[in-house]
Amino acid sequence: MRDTNPLGSLSIREARPSERRALLALVARIDAESDFLLREPGERPFWGRDLAAFQASGNATILVAETPGNGPTELVGYLSACGGRFRRNRGAVTLAVGVRRDWNGRGVATRLFAAAEGWARRTGAHRLELTVAESNTRALSLYERLGFLDEGLMRDALRVGGAWRSERLMGKGIGAEDVPEWPTLTPEPPPPARIGRLEIRPALPADAAAYLAYDRAVRSETHFLMRTAAESLPDAAAARRFLAEQRIGDRTATLLAVADGAIAGSLSLWTGAYARTAHEAGLGLAVRRDFWALGIGGRLLAAADLWMRARRLHRLSLWVFGHNSRARRFYEKHGFQEEAVARRHSLIDGRLTDHVLMAKLYGE
Repeated sequence: MRDTNPLGSLSIREARPSERRALLALVARIDAESDFLLREPGERPFWGRDLAAFQASGNATILVAETPGNGPTELVGYLSACGGRFRRNRGAVTLAVGVRRDWNGRGVATRLFAAAEGWARRTGAHRLELTVAESNTRALSLYERLGFLDEGLMRDALRVGGAWRSERLMGKGIGAEDVPEWPTLTPEPPPPARIGRLEIRPALPADAAAYLAYDRAVRSETHFLMRTAAESLPDAAAARRFLAEQRIGDRTATLLAVADGAIAGSLSLWTGAYARTAHEAGLGLAVRRDFWALGIGGRLLAAADLWMRARRLHRLSLWVFGHNSRARRFYEKHGFQEEAVARRHSLIDGRLTDHVLMAKLYGE
């Protein structure tokens, strides 16, 4: 793919895997020139380890803006585009752009976004999204001109130079206009189960077989989880590796709610990958439907509170599907606030649903 302007002074194309070092040098330069970006200077983007594998996924790429220099051509800007990893969010593409300071104001970002939208349409995507600092008025104006809509404020999403920075989620629909949306659902729990002993504890590698069976079952019960049962862990060995990895270090955890010896619910926690997001943890929670309305979700969230406070983390966030009204009320009851709504984000059985970001702040 190549997009060349009439003057021939700037071209937009997909990066080649062999350019990984040159592209990382460009990213490092741009990161050092602006404090509005996700990373601190010197931190590598997640795709920097293996650019070829990143692009081989079929719904992710890096675009570069290239211009002739005095000698060899120069890279002056880039845009990363990454679609979701699962069936339900594959059509939602997250964008991040960077342009060298000496090329600001020349339309480089606009050209990169135009090329990215064309690429996304060819891959079958239906939504583009990005985040931008609330105080970055120049970028906000650009994205609005490009058709992105403000979808909400993410409080204290970054910590830059010791100060909290809030970010805005912005989204743009690029297809699937004729796809219907999910109606709001309020599923009723089954008749209350009778349980004796309930234990909340860290998952162990020895739980692998039981965890695998639980994970497959809970993902087949409702339309409310991002991963389907078919996308569960492939076997007990993979489950064992996952649970062992969750116990390495102090920045991830998987907790289990065990009712009378059976796994009734689970909660996973993980912290941000970069220095500016290390104060935040993401949360994923599920409870088997047979164990709804027994307070198990609340017990798991109480354990998450303790985990957050022990590490002096500041922000706990989660995503919930918009049509899952029961879960939204549950999280609100436990101190989470709805911050942003990614419109028509996920495709579930032929219907689209919003993805709602909820978060809870701790301390100063």
